[in-house]
Amino acid sequence: MAGIASQDSTSLWLTEAPARVGRRPVASPLRLSPTAVTCFRQCPRQYKFRYIDRLGDEYGGPRPYFTMGNHVHDTLREFLTTVPLDERNMETMVRLLRKNWRRYRVGFRGQEDERRWAEKALRQLSSFVTSHDIRIRPYLVEAWFETEITPGLVLHGRIDRVDLQADRTLHIIDYKTGNTPEASDWTQLYLNALALSRKMPYPVSKASFIYLSSGLMDTASIESNVLDRARWDLLLTARSICCDKNFRSQPGIICRRCDFKPICPDRVKLQKVEATEVQQGDRGVCHGMQRVLVL
Repeated sequence: MAGIASQDSTSLWLTEAPARVGRRPVASPLRLSPTAVTCFRQCPRQYKFRYIDRLGDEYGGPRPYFTMGNHVHDTLREFLTTVPLDERNMETMVRLLRKNWRRYRVGFRGQEDERRWAEKALRQLSSFVTSHDIRIRPYLVEAWFETEITPGLVLHGRIDRVDLQADRTLHIIDYKTGNTPEASDWTQLYLNALALSRKMPYPVSKASFIYLSSGLMDTASIESNVLDRARWDLLLTARSICCDKNFRSQPGIICRRCDFKPICPDRVKLQKVEATEVQQGDRGVCHGMQRVLVL
């Protein structure tokens, strides 16, 4: 895309520059998912590689945490949508996980590595069974959404689960299979709530992350000011994407799992960041050993 036709606060039409006089510009809306928004905010260069240059298939590959995460999500979906209430127990959960795990087993270094990830998945599902309501009947499960936020900007994505509460409001839930963070990043769920509030007959009142590794749930209230802020922040991000000509990288912790490290122009900086992290980790290990010896 070679030009920007309009960039006021309510319009973000991208256009192709006319190849010859008399050709009318072809408008193409900017399509963003919550994941793409987070990606750009964390590292514009990674965003460019993945969403503009479309290099994900070339440089990406199977990862054990993606395989495990997909199997956990599929198992939870089946458990809450196809299993009768009187059969919802850990035995059924194990059976579903085994079935899903056999479908594909990619990204592992070997049998021992696969066993370790399978046990981690089992622990997470066990935590779900013991810590959360397994008799719930979700209103939506793995629902895809797409909505126009403003002319030239479309928000799209998928929501793990939506519950319809007794007060006829919606509760958005997202499962996380990674480590439990010190503080939740609400970008994804606020944007999910923004999209859902435009598509559903019921208002969204809550959004929650369920961190399956710990069994903890972190919940935020969704009010009109939250949705307004999410929309405004999305518009600002969309404008930044449209105006960005360099898409500079931002070396940091997110580089650890970045697929594009081999082609990143700042890979030298990245190596320095990783070396610093290793040194800090070594100091932490030594400090821990000293404490053990003292005790």
